[in-house]
Amino acid sequence: MKRTLLYSIAFVLTIAATGQTLNVKVGNITYQFPASLTGEMIYDRGKTVTIMGKKLWLDEIEEMTIDDTAVKDNNVSINYDGSTANITIAGNVAQYVDVETNDAHVTINQTNTALVDDDEITYALSGTSSDGSLSLGGKFKCTVSLAGVALTNPSGAVINITNKKRIQISAKKGTENTLIDGADGEQKGCIYSKGQLQLQGNGTLNVTGNTAHAIKSGDYIEVKNLTLNILSAVKDGVNCNKYFLMKSGNVTISGVGDDGIQTELEGDDDNTGETEDHEDENSGTLYTDGGTLTVNNSAAPTIEDGDVKSGKGLKALSMALNAGDITINMSGNASKAISCGEGTKTTTSSGGGWGMPGGSSTTWTDVTGTYTQGKPDGTGPKLTIKQTGSTYSSSSAKAIRAICPVTIYGGETDIYTKSSGGEGLESKTSIDIEGGQHYFKCYDDCINSAGKITFNGGITVCYSTGNDAVDSNAGTTGAITIGNGVAFAYTSKGGVEEGFDCDDNSYIQITGTGIGISAGGSQGGGGGGFGGGFRPGGGGNSSSGYTISNAQQGYAFVTSSISYSRGRYYTLADASGNNLVTYSFEASCSSNLALFTATGMVKGSSYNVKYSTSAPTDATTEWHGLYLGSTHKGTSSVTTMTAK
Repeated sequence: MKRTLLYSIAFVLTIAATGQTLNVKVGNITYQFPASLTGEMIYDRGKTVTIMGKKLWLDEIEEMTIDDTAVKDNNVSINYDGSTANITIAGNVAQYVDVETNDAHVTINQTNTALVDDDEITYALSGTSSDGSLSLGGKFKCTVSLAGVALTNPSGAVINITNKKRIQISAKKGTENTLIDGADGEQKGCIYSKGQLQLQGNGTLNVTGNTAHAIKSGDYIEVKNLTLNILSAVKDGVNCNKYFLMKSGNVTISGVGDDGIQTELEGDDDNTGETEDHEDENSGTLYTDGGTLTVNNSAAPTIEDGDVKSGKGLKALSMALNAGDITINMSGNASKAISCGEGTKTTTSSGGGWGMPGGSSTTWTDVTGTYTQGKPDGTGPKLTIKQTGSTYSSSSAKAIRAICPVTIYGGETDIYTKSSGGEGLESKTSIDIEGGQHYFKCYDDCINSAGKITFNGGITVCYSTGNDAVDSNAGTTGAITIGNGVAFAYTSKGGVEEGFDCDDNSYIQITGTGIGISAGGSQGGGGGGFGGGFRPGGGGNSSSGYTISNAQQGYAFVTSSISYSRGRYYTLADASGNNLVTYSFEASCSSNLALFTATGMVKGSSYNVKYSTSAPTDATTEWHGLYLGSTHKGTSSVTTMTAK
């Protein structure tokens, strides 16, 4: 046999110049050498032959043929066919690729490719197997090209990459690729990469994680162009360290048992913050720079070590939602659509006073992380959140929960919550809205902060059905600040719930020429809160009256009862009938204390509110009941006021 093979090789050498490709078959692996480049073949004692640097054992070679097949340099093709995998390796990289197969399970170790024009190897996967996988090791960058592959690995990860270098997984245009791992395994994900993972391509990738995460990286993950569908995962849909960046594409995540996407720092004390082009970055940040991201999460909560563990749509130390179309639907109890920031929580009990019951206060220290939405130029994502989950073991379901500061520069926000405790946007530090258009319809507070809340730009509409519309617990001057932004805040709950609540009227500041309209309860009358009354831990006192210090434009508090009705359009106008702002309510509500301030209001001048039943038709901006830039006039009187 060996002698016959040697004669065959000698024959091949004589015709190599006229053929295009020398095919050497070893089991289910075929090495393709361009015949014109094979050069001198080196034999070693009749046992091995070395072709283009690749040493082959003669007794393992099944056949050698020459044909006109073109060789694609730097390419390794793996075609899965049931219980087998057929592999074709380009000759120029054959010496750098060591392959082992066990039926349709392929293990590859890649060595130095620096000599291949500083290029990288592409592993192209195609075909179908219900019991197959790819394991890839080495120390050099490479690409895994998905060219129409459907793989299930009942006993582990489908793609397991122990190479810590940057790996591209690219779905070829026009192809659909499906990867499913097995249950009860030890793998960290259906797709696992120890290093950097770039998910890209113009094709489709469907992933199911039956043991842990669907996709897991020990480093960063970037997504570009790809249509990625996470169909289900026992844990997170996507989990990574350092950072997650979505540049473009369409990502849909459903059926997860924990978080849609979670990213965190690698190590505890190595936070680099954002770096230029994310070079060597370890920030724990989730970035969206474009594309369409949809998360549908119905994960049920659990109790671990006495704490409630619930599902999150997006979870990260820091969040930078710069652009894109983001939709998050949450139905799990105690779940959070977005969870951001970390800190140390301290809760202290406080005794009651003046006949009031005792309560407790919570402070956060050592806060890390930031939440930003949009960019300083006013552009930003379209963020839609629907939160229908309920409270579980005193842990509430929320839309956005940030331990860290929140800054919203731009974009468009549409947030809905259904149940008690379901706040729209909560920060334990501060909230600053600088631009964009934002709408909150929430059962609980639409916007809540332990610190200050500032409306310095953009347009914000807050409608609460069961609590305050905007609530700051800062307990200091500037707790709620109307700068150059527009804020329309109202509640249909009645009673003590308010449009703006910040424990004391004097804590409100007007620092710009924005618009602030509120409607809500008077909190029992008096001076505490926005409408008065003492509360546990509150800073209210009747001596403050209804005044704002150092207001930069005119304003008025109206303490008489106003009944607002749905279907009516209310216009705040000056004594000459000039329209300052027109607004309407999604539901009827009663107000016992209302703030009015708008561009052009002057201290000492008279203003009135009148309504009509026809909507403005000439507004330059219309946003969820706000009509700006209109000449619309009301016809039926509601209230009059003199600006302070």
